[in-house]
Amino acid sequence: MANSTITASVFVMNLDGGLDEQGEQVLLTKSFRNIKAAAAHDGLLAVAEQLAPLQKHPLISIERNDTAEITN
Repeated sequence: MANSTITASVFVMNLDGGLDEQGEQVLLTKSFRNIKAAAAHDGLLAVAEQLAPLQKHPLISIERNDTAEITN
């Protein structure tokens, strides 16, 4: 059976950059690297809620992107 180990984690805040000339939404991102693999989702949500009012643009969503090594 294969096993996986998280080797890197990135916390991403997606912000509303308004609309471009064609009326399409512009998505801006702020990425925070070196997030601990054991960081809880509730903790990341709490951080996003604290950082959101400090941003110039409104928060749309948050993401956690993990990279994992798969071994057998």
